[in-house]
Amino acid sequence: MKTILAALVLTSLVNCKKADSPGEAPPEKLATTSLLSTTTFNVSPSTNFNSTFWAGVQTALASGPVDVIFASGTYTRTATLTLSNLGDSTNLLTLKAATAGSAVIDGAIAKLMNVNVCKNVRLEGLKFTGATTGYALTIVRSQDVAIENCQFIDLPSVGYGALGVHYETTNRVLVRGCTFARVGYDSHAHMIYGAYGIQRLSVVGNSFTDCSGAFVRFRGDLSSKGVVYDNDFISTGTYLTGLNPVFVEVPVFNDVNPGNERMGTEFVVTKNTFSYGTAGSQTTRYALVFHHSGFNPVDRNYLISAADATTLNSGTVTQKRTIMSSQLGLDGNEIHFGGNTNTNVQYNVVYRCWNGYGSTGPWTGVASIGTAVNAGGMPTTEAAAIAYYP
Repeated sequence: MKTILAALVLTSLVNCKKADSPGEAPPEKLATTSLLSTTTFNVSPSTNFNSTFWAGVQTALASGPVDVIFASGTYTRTATLTLSNLGDSTNLLTLKAATAGSAVIDGAIAKLMNVNVCKNVRLEGLKFTGATTGYALTIVRSQDVAIENCQFIDLPSVGYGALGVHYETTNRVLVRGCTFARVGYDSHAHMIYGAYGIQRLSVVGNSFTDCSGAFVRFRGDLSSKGVVYDNDFISTGTYLTGLNPVFVEVPVFNDVNPGNERMGTEFVVTKNTFSYGTAGSQTTRYALVFHHSGFNPVDRNYLISAADATTLNSGTVTQKRTIMSSQLGLDGNEIHFGGNTNTNVQYNVVYRCWNGYGSTGPWTGVASIGTAVNAGGMPTTEAAAIAYYP
């Protein structure tokens, strides 16, 4: 079925708030202007999302943009809904709910939906919930993907993440205007789990409430160029046993000797609200954490001495940056943090080191490095935030 668009403007990014309409124009990097007709595939909970269906979608993309519209209803999955090797460099593929939040994807399986080796794809207005045990949604080895105005709520059995964004060829993923609430059952579960060399993950204008692990994570293999802009982070301290986890975390876990994971060092975190409740644990109320567990890689000394930890805590900016650069591989000038609103936050930015996997470092603990990062050079609009790392 073909639907001719009277006007389709996809090249300009509308500066919006968290409650923007699902019908707003997608980001500039995710689509280009098109005067072609849009092919519409209407689907329902009874649709068979098999290889024949997706082959038809890919064929239609050669001729113009494609909308896959999910009718209202509950799409209970007994197998992962997988998009693989889909997309077109010019024509946008959009999967969207007919009405925002009315297409509910659930299921007691390891993963509800997987976007694998795709490009120029937008997911809009879908709701992920229920008893999935691994991830609700993963974006893997894909480029130019937007997840907008979606809901990831009441996912108590998730073991890893509501949303996973993984592997080194994954680039330019935007998470915008989404709602995340009540995710996970222990410290391994996150609302957004970015890992293994991803680049340009932008987290913009979302709402996050109560997670069992770090809310947003950029893990290992130099996962970098991350943007966290204009989000609401709320930990009530009443979730599960009274958790108040880290809000944004850049961790590495080196379980081999020498280690093989290194922290990314280019991030911008601004215009967010970080709010911890006075209930529950008050021991890890940190907005941004660079974390290491395990052994040193050959070109890093994450297992710093107690004297260096003291310098990180109380030294001058120059002294702190010297240790960060020479030992941790962190460039304080490239870590932009500022312009955020904090409630009951103990530290803005910290380096945290733990022994693990058999390592025996001379110091473990938390060192405040907030004065050694860059409080300037921040984007001041949504468009600038998304385009911050070209």
